[in-house]
Amino acid sequence: MTLAWQIVIAAVTGLVIGTVLGLMVWRLWMARKQREEVLSQQVAVLDSLEVLCMALAQKQVELSEAAIRISALLDTLPDSISPKVDLSDFHQFAQTCQQFDRGNARKALTPRMRHQQDSYRWQLEEEYQGRLEACAQRLETVLPAWRSGLGATDSFR
Repeated sequence: MTLAWQIVIAAVTGLVIGTVLGLMVWRLWMARKQREEVLSQQVAVLDSLEVLCMALAQKQVELSEAAIRISALLDTLPDSISPKVDLSDFHQFAQTCQQFDRGNARKALTPRMRHQQDSYRWQLEEEYQGRLEACAQRLETVLPAWRSGLGATDSFR
């Protein structure tokens, strides 16, 4: 009977060790998968920033729209991203644009109110244009360094 118990104990011990090792491998695999997903999302953000900078330079998007989108995308990047560059103009202008109605609230405006908001927004865009274009150029020049800092390939070009 003692030999049978020894075999049972050895089998149970083997199962416990196998289960623990399996859980450790699974956790490592999940952590790696999560890191890859985060990196993929960050690369997509950098790609979007690059597209927005090009669209802004080619005047395919309004300054206010670009600033709002760029500001939101920049907020998703890690604080540790380097080199650091001053992109505060995007954030400031995006904050300024918060006063304008968007979506359903804009649709609910009378045509006259919508035109008034548009006129004021266009005036603000004129005032900020030089600063935002310079800011976009700074962003464009730093994107390759950010991309390599993430360990990502240049997937856009």
